[in-house]
Amino acid sequence: MAEEHAMGERGAAATRQAEARPKREHRLGVPFALVAAVIVFGSLLGNVVFQTAILQTRLQLDDVNGRLVEAREQNRRLRLTVMELESPDRVLAGAVDGLGMVRPDARRYLPGVDPTIDSIRQPEGADPFGPGPLPDFLREPEPEDETARVSDAGDATNEAP
Repeated sequence: MAEEHAMGERGAAATRQAEARPKREHRLGVPFALVAAVIVFGSLLGNVVFQTAILQTRLQLDDVNGRLVEAREQNRRLRLTVMELESPDRVLAGAVDGLGMVRPDARRYLPGVDPTIDSIRQPEGADPFGPGPLPDFLREPEPEDETARVSDAGDATNEAP
């Protein structure tokens, strides 16, 4: 019994010490439910802002795509207009009617240049002076003779006084 009494005194002493200490408040000043509600509300608000930004970007993209379709259609129309304006029939009609172009009765083609011929026969009426020699750039250089060169050199030495 003495032991129980000793334990009882220790327990009573511990209880007295606990009562003597100031009580610590384990609770925060703000209830947990309020903090959780603010976090959830903030997350939902952030999600709404994010979805709004995505929607605005989508609307801008749709607007740009619409303008792109319109620009492609205008480009197609302009290309068609250019093709019509550049057509050979329209250009010829404008040259004859507006600029006074005279169309020939028949077409005459010039012959190709054959390197083996010495002169070119020109079409009638093309050159009033008749056929002419080949231009120098079309002629092949003539091979030089060694005997002709030696005789020219010998003549030059004999003529000197």
